[in-house]
Order: sequence, then structure tokens, then C-alpha cells
Amino acid sequence: MGPFMQQARSMNISAKTAYSKAARKKLIESRAKLDGARAAINQAIATGRLQPSERLNSALNAMEVNFATAETRLRDLQKSGEKEWQERCIELEDAWEDLARSIKSLADRFADGARQN
Repeated sequence: MGPFMQQARSMNISAKTAYSKAARKKLIESRAKLDGARAAINQAIATGRLQPSERLNSALNAMEVNFATAETRLRDLQKSGEKEWQERCIELEDAWEDLARSIKSLADRFADGARQN
């Protein structure tokens, strides 16, 4: 392998490593935010400011499923080879978008439930 290919390969692995580290950080931060949202919802239910509902439970469950999917996609990216990792990036970005939509849905359900009280 020539020096250019070695440098290109090294840059590709470095990009994968950097992306992976940033995604891991984002995942950890997301987990903390999701746990905080769940705690706020449970507190609002406990104090009577929010009524439990199937829609709220469904939104919570969707959020957890989408978080787990993002976590799986990140693991897949970390295990991927140099030729596959960019495709895994796309899959992880799709998972992030799904997670963001589920968080918005949860926030909407929380707001709807709080307004009804």
C-alpha cells in the first residue's frame, strides 16, 4: 500500500473515530435528557398536574424504542469496517431523526396532558 493510501486510510479511520466519539457523547446527553423528561412526567402525574394516558405511554415507549435503535446503530458504526462506516453514519443519522421526532411527540403529549388539567 502506497503512502497516499495509508494516509487516506488513516484519515478515514480518524473521521470514523471522531464521529463515533461525538455520537457517543450525544447519546449519553440524550439519555440524560430522556431520563429527566420521564422524571418530570412522573412527577407531574404524582402531583396531579398530568393525567396518565395511553397516548402519553405510547409516546414514552416510542421514545425508548427510538433511543435503543440509535444506540444499536452507534454500536454497528463502531464495529463497521472502513468501507461500511459511512453507510452506518447515514443509518445513525436516520435513527437520530426518529428519536428527535419521538421526543417532540412526547413533549406534545406532555403539553396536551398538562393543558387538560
